[in-house]
Amino acid sequence: MKVALFDFDGTIYPYETFETLRLHMRDNPKYKKYYKHFVRRFAPAYFGHKLKLVPELQYQYKALESYIHAFKGATKKEMDEFFNIVGESMRKELNKNVMERLQWLRDNDYYTILVSGAFHPMLEAIFKDEFCHIIGSEVNYNEKGIVSTKQPFVRVFGTRKIELIFDHLKKKEVEWEESHAYSDSATDLSMLKLVGHPVVVKPDLTLEIIADKNGWEILK
Repeated sequence: MKVALFDFDGTIYPYETFETLRLHMRDNPKYKKYYKHFVRRFAPAYFGHKLKLVPELQYQYKALESYIHAFKGATKKEMDEFFNIVGESMRKELNKNVMERLQWLRDNDYYTILVSGAFHPMLEAIFKDEFCHIIGSEVNYNEKGIVSTKQPFVRVFGTRKIELIFDHLKKKEVEWEESHAYSDSATDLSMLKLVGHPVVVKPDLTLEIIADKNGWEILK
């Protein structure tokens, strides 16, 4: 079996997912009541990052954690409705070149996997049938189906992506040399090195240098 692995933020979606989510929370009349809770939770990390006291990865984690924890008290139904609204908006802005490549891979029987730190229900809302499997950061709910802040938020990132990919494919025989992977960031270097056909999409400077050195395809 040949697989095709795709990152989302900056790869399929050309903009910063977190900023898009922030604006949807702030501007949606039904959900903006949660925005002040988000600002209050996120402020220490935000200003700490500005002062170079909070490292980039910690800042990114706190951004997502603060965001989802701001919805404390919201039901799963409300969250699904919110992510459907966000997903419908984001779907209109996907990178056409990457989506065309995804379609080609599907047409040629690749097993397509989306693996991202973005929220899983948001990814599910954006993509209906383009991927065979979607891996994303989960939203925690309690036994009553209410957003829970007691369970730790776990971001899918870096080596965690690789662990989840291998776990999902553990019963499948994968032709890694014939497989593809797509990402825009050097943080996904371990994922790109898994396959025989790594492709970088509008890469950051570090990844562009690595791609040039190794002769990897660069997709705009």
